[in-house]
Amino acid sequence: MKNRWGLLLAALLLLALAASGAPSMDGEEQGEDCLLYFLASESKARGNDQIKSHMERLDVAEDAPLKELARAVVRRLLDGSEEAGLRSPLPDGVELLGLEILDRRAYVDFSSGVNRLSGVDLALADYCLTLSLTGLDGISAVSVTAQGRALGQQPKQVFYERDVLLSTMDDVVQAVEVTLYFLNSSNALTGERRVIELYEGQTLAENLVAALLEGPQNRELSRVLPEDFQVNFVRMENGVCYVNIPASSLETLPEDEEQQRMMLWSLADSLYSIGSVEELRLLADGEELTAFGMIPVESVASRPQG
Repeated sequence: MKNRWGLLLAALLLLALAASGAPSMDGEEQGEDCLLYFLASESKARGNDQIKSHMERLDVAEDAPLKELARAVVRRLLDGSEEAGLRSPLPDGVELLGLEILDRRAYVDFSSGVNRLSGVDLALADYCLTLSLTGLDGISAVSVTAQGRALGQQPKQVFYERDVLLSTMDDVVQAVEVTLYFLNSSNALTGERRVIELYEGQTLAENLVAALLEGPQNRELSRVLPEDFQVNFVRMENGVCYVNIPASSLETLPEDEEQQRMMLWSLADSLYSIGSVEELRLLADGEELTAFGMIPVESVASRPQG
């Protein structure tokens, strides 16, 4: 009888451990595997050669909420990798003060020690954070602050995965200042000054539209173009900017006429901030449009006077 009770208690104990998420009796570690990016301790190379990836086991449940998983990623980057030869991209003593996720953008706030980074070291830290966090489903951009304030030496305040993959520290062909138009708290269009970096083979117009689709950097502004709104291509020819929009995006335009107008004006006003754009033509899968929903395209076809 005692043996039967002992077996029953052991079985109940195993069930309790499994339900609580504790490590199993066979020593298998529980957690979530994520591909994170660290600095190579021995590398003397510049740029992305100093960044190495490693699959890390994080101490979170497999079904943990995105915010909890993102916090675990940043804490592991602060602590350093489990793999020998990899180190944290952030200075010793830096603490994570807060992390929020809004519109697929992770806002990461560190203690003041992160301000010790500058130049290449700051860029590499931004890259490691961006690559690691945008690897999570639900995050497409990263913004880093120190005690709620932007880092003074950062060339930009929001990083996307493509920024890291395209950058090799010295390959920027040109940097041009433009104005992107988003909605303020009064639902009026407000300009946000932005420096657009151009790389070999890129055009200013296509990069501007890509930045507009990604949304504002200023947290007090909100995007005008919906997240599912897409653009096939942007082409410049003799001062005329052609924007080719998938017909599927036009089919999902909001029914409200004012919202349609704001979307069209946001696109047009942003493109006209490029001095070389004199006219705008909208296409739907290659066919020229006369109306954007209920709004005549003719209303934005030429650069505003004055």
